[in-house]
Amino acid sequence: MTTLPNYKHFDGIHYETGSVHNALAYQGVKMPHTKSAPSEALLLGLSGGITFGYFSFAYKGFDPFIALLTRNTFNPFETMLNRLGAARNVRQTTDPKKAEKNLLDALDAGQPALVWADRMSMPYSSYDNSLGEGMYEMIPVVVYSADAKFVHLADQSRAALKVSAKDFTKARARVKKEKYRMMTITVPAFDKLAANVDAAIRASVKSFFTSPVKGYASNFGFAAYQRWADVLFNDKDKQSWIKIFPAGRKLFSALTSSFERIELFGTGGRASRPMFADFLDEASAILDRPALRDASKNFRAVAPAWDALCLALLPDSIAPFKDARQLLIQKRDAFYEKGAAASAEIKKVHARLEKIRTAMEKKFPLAGEKETAFKENLRDHILQVYDLEHKAVTALDQAMK
Repeated sequence: MTTLPNYKHFDGIHYETGSVHNALAYQGVKMPHTKSAPSEALLLGLSGGITFGYFSFAYKGFDPFIALLTRNTFNPFETMLNRLGAARNVRQTTDPKKAEKNLLDALDAGQPALVWADRMSMPYSSYDNSLGEGMYEMIPVVVYSADAKFVHLADQSRAALKVSAKDFTKARARVKKEKYRMMTITVPAFDKLAANVDAAIRASVKSFFTSPVKGYASNFGFAAYQRWADVLFNDKDKQSWIKIFPAGRKLFSALTSSFERIELFGTGGRASRPMFADFLDEASAILDRPALRDASKNFRAVAPAWDALCLALLPDSIAPFKDARQLLIQKRDAFYEKGAAASAEIKKVHARLEKIRTAMEKKFPLAGEKETAFKENLRDHILQVYDLEHKAVTALDQAMK
C-alpha cells in the first residue's frame, strides 16, 4: 500500500475549501499572516465569498425543494486556486488503469491527491435517495493512501474514510467531464495574495447587488431575499409557494430543504456568515485594513438572525418540525464525527424523516389562519435577515473604499 506518512488532516467542512485546506495542511504550506495552513475561512473568501440566491425546483415523481445559495457557486474552485496562487498538476484519462497509476505516482511523490468522485456513489454516502438513484455530484476528495484493494481518504468528516478500490473507481467514472480526474497542488509564492484578497472581497460585495445570470435578476443577491418573501403569498407568480408548495408534504419539503441549505450544506452553519467573518479578520491583517475587523462584526451580528430564520422554518412549537430539524442536525453531526461508522445511525434518521414526510400527507399541522400566520412569521424573519445583511454588506463596501 502506498501511504502518505503521518497523514492526519480531516478538518474540512465544505468539499472544495475543506479538501484544499486538508491537502495544503499536510504539505506544510504556511500563510505569511498566520504562519499556519490556509484556513477554510480564507479559502471561502478567495473562492468568491458569500452571497445569496433563491430557487425552487419541482421534478416529476419527487418532492419539490428549495435551493438557497449562501456562497459563490460560479466556478468557486478554480477561482479559489487562482487567487491563492496555487500551482496545479492535473492528470485525467479515460483508462482506469492509468488513473490508478496517476494516483499512486502522486502518493509516491509524497503529495495528497485531490480526486474527483461521485459522493452519492460512495459506500459511506449519507445521501437519502430523495431525488432518485440517478442523482450524482462529482466532488474533490483527498486521497492519502491506496493500493489495489482499498483507498483511504478525507471527505467532510473528522473520521478517516476507507472504500474498496472497485467502488472508488466506479465513483470516479460516474461523470464523463470529471472522469478519472486528479490534481495535486502547491503554493509556490504569495506575492499576489493581498491583491487577490482585495478582489475577492469586492466580488462578494458585488454579488449582492448584481445578477451573474441574465434574466434572473430577482434570484440573486438582495433581490433574492425579497423574492423569497414575496413568493410565500403571491399566487400570481409561477413559483409561488401556494402553487409549488401547498400545505402538506410539499410545504414540509420547502421548509426542510431551506433549513438544510442554510445550516447543513457545507456552510459550517448560519449560511457561512461566521466563517466569512473569520475571513474578513484575516483579510484585515493581509490588507492592513483595520476597518475590515469592524465589518466582520456585522456579519457575526447577522448569525443569530439566521438561527432565528431556521427556527421559523422548523420551530420547536410544532413537534414534527422540531423532530425533523433535530434529525437533520443529528445526521450532519454523526457523519462529521464518525464517518462511515455512522451509517446505521444515518439510515435510522432517514427512516424517521420519511415517516414524518408520510405523516405530512395525511395530517399537516398547519391550515387556514395557522398556515397564514406561520408564513407571515417566516416572511418577517427573511426580511430581518435581509435588513441585517444589507447593513453588513454596505458597511463592508465602505470599508473597502
